[in-house]
Amino acid sequence: MTAEEQLYRRAIRLTSIVLAAIAVVGGAVAWAVAGPQGAVGALVGALVAALGAIPTQVAMLVGHRRPPHVMAGIVAFSWLGKMLVIVVALLVLQGVESFHRGAFAATAVTGIVASLVVDVATLRKARIPYTDPGT
Repeated sequence: MTAEEQLYRRAIRLTSIVLAAIAVVGGAVAWAVAGPQGAVGALVGALVAALGAIPTQVAMLVGHRRPPHVMAGIVAFSWLGKMLVIVVALLVLQGVESFHRGAFAATAVTGIVASLVVDVATLRKARIPYTDPGT
């Protein structure tokens, strides 16, 4: 396994753990504050945060051994696909009356910021060489 694969797998694993913890804590807090609608809003927010973070990490894992133009295409299409899903989800949720938007927004923003922190921390600790010793 290459250093890049280790990096991407670690990022996916840590992001999944952090987002699961945010879903549990956010759902519990939202349930206590706003009842069942708040808990549903928080869980949907955690799901949207996961849709925002994990596909890019998986795309990097899949594409890192491919030529740069292919990797760029994989990452771009994964980004486009997840944005499309998120926009459609937001449009659908806009019409739901019993949906608690505050719990959704708080959990989604917390999850997205946490996933960025995981990405930066994981990258900072990675031991990936900058040169190719074979060239």
